[in-house]
Amino acid sequence: MANIKTLNEIGHLNSSGFGRPWPRHGLYLLHWFSHNYVIFDNNGDLLALYNPKRKEFGFHHFDNRLECDGNCYKLLPNQNYPYYEVGNLNTPGAGDLPPYVSQNYKGHHDDSNMDRIIISLHPGLVLDKVYVTQHEDVRTFDRQNTYRISKGLVRLIRNLELEELLRQVGYPRTIMFVKAVKRQETPARSHTTVYQPAVSQPDWVNNKRPSVVSPRPTPSRESVIDMPHDLFCSHEALSHVSVSIPESRDSHKPRRERRCCVIL
Repeated sequence: MANIKTLNEIGHLNSSGFGRPWPRHGLYLLHWFSHNYVIFDNNGDLLALYNPKRKEFGFHHFDNRLECDGNCYKLLPNQNYPYYEVGNLNTPGAGDLPPYVSQNYKGHHDDSNMDRIIISLHPGLVLDKVYVTQHEDVRTFDRQNTYRISKGLVRLIRNLELEELLRQVGYPRTIMFVKAVKRQETPARSHTTVYQPAVSQPDWVNNKRPSVVSPRPTPSRESVIDMPHDLFCSHEALSHVSVSIPESRDSHKPRRERRCCVIL
């Protein structure tokens, strides 16, 4: 296995060439991952908001199998914790990703689906390491263009809007103008009774891990939720709640559901 470089700064990400040129989607994927898939707790641990075992967003197990091209190697170090991969826009669950990540993918055999993020996961949804890589061909990954993303770089990306990240890594301004889309929050994937931010009840809550202190990114003015009767609610200020309201206080008629906005 080749020595894997660690990217600690935006400049390192720039010089790595990851996610470029257009129509590659790696930078969009990394921005979504840093803003919407992970958070930091009081101990500085990087935590996943969703369990990758559930295969949401197209996550699936990464085998880290032995590759042979004259010399045999594994892409990542051997370890006792599982690896999970995301970024294949043609895999089940990838439709959960926000549109700005997949906007350039047309289903053709081009470079628009070659980038991946790979994570190693400890118990309690603690991320040990984060890697970015790219396909060398249909089956194998390019070990010369595989990098570890430090927690410090994840923090830096969390503080940047998508357009600013693209600008700092040298995306052409014409591509940014035409293709960059305002960052959108991850869409809900199923109709449930109550919609709450995923951080409110993560899988590690029963293990009594420290409370999360990392701030959520402030949405743009255009970031709104569609609601009935032309009512729009800020995503950060409001939460969708479906409540059952009886027809009358004393009646035993069937209960009906109404949707409302609750100020958080």
